Amino acid sequence: MNETRPSFWELTADKLQSHPELLAVPRDNCARWLADGHNGPEYLRQWDALLCRAQSGEFEPLRKAMLGEGSGRLRDFHPMAGILTREERREARELCGYRH
Repeated sequence: MNETRPSFWELTADKLQSHPELLAVPRDNCARWLADGHNGPEYLRQWDALLCRAQSGEFEPLRKAMLGEGSGRLRDFHPMAGILTREERREARELCGYRH
């Protein structure tokens, strides 16, 4: 693994911060997944609250949740599908041994 490459989380946080209109994508994911009976509703509600704050201009709590060491379990239930393109995901260092 190339440690000099940015992580998925770094790329996603940077993209959301520079394109705040994209915050609607994970918020929509949260709403849809909650309506579908997702198995981690408390995590999706936490994400939605952070995303809502980011939409109001308070981005730092979201960034900390995305990049902080103590956020592992929350990140397991992330709603960030649809933010990065396939090419952007390939720029990130591997998150697991499986090549997506």
